[in-house]
Amino acid sequence: MKVWDNFVRVYHWSQVILIGSLWYTAEEGLMEWHFTFAYLLMSLLCTRILWGIIGSDTAKFSHFVTSPKKTINYLADMKSGNFSQSVGHNPAGGYMVLCLICLLALQLTTGLFSIDDIISEGPLASLVSYETSRLLTSIHHQVFEILLGLIGLHIATIVFYRVKGINLISPMITGVANLTGKSPRMKNTTIAWAIFVVMLVLFYFLWADDIISYLF
Repeated sequence: MKVWDNFVRVYHWSQVILIGSLWYTAEEGLMEWHFTFAYLLMSLLCTRILWGIIGSDTAKFSHFVTSPKKTINYLADMKSGNFSQSVGHNPAGGYMVLCLICLLALQLTTGLFSIDDIISEGPLASLVSYETSRLLTSIHHQVFEILLGLIGLHIATIVFYRVKGINLISPMITGVANLTGKSPRMKNTTIAWAIFVVMLVLFYFLWADDIISYLF
């Protein structure tokens, strides 16, 4: 059964690579590259949010963000030893994805207003006071620590499911899972990629018009 379209899969693995790249460039002081990767991730994230409204069935928030009661019942079944692979994200995983998206949005937004008092500042830092910029920079750093913890929990959960006989990694690579029943509806991802290009161009012209001169 086809459970993930190609945009969701590319977004997922690009997110992994870009978060690692953002951490590395920040640690090494490569701020031009740091902002470049941030704009790319921001474009992907905004597209993912829109795709969560208009995209394929399994990409939609309405598909994987369920009621708290349903999630509690799902966790209770897990505690009882009843494990089954869901079509798309399971109820608990849906909230994990929602938390990751919200934290990434907060991380990227605060980064736009950040300042390091040395060589670089976010493209919107001049719009707020120095004190506000320092506060948002502090939040930017703290959110990353929370994000790392959530990523660790996400990885541990994937390993846990694998031990229980449920492979969540292969479907996110191939898009296909060994499931029966009604297949979810897949949207034409050309729409998603077109949105992504528009977002990337928009962010480039708004905030990153000097990126090329920095890099080359």
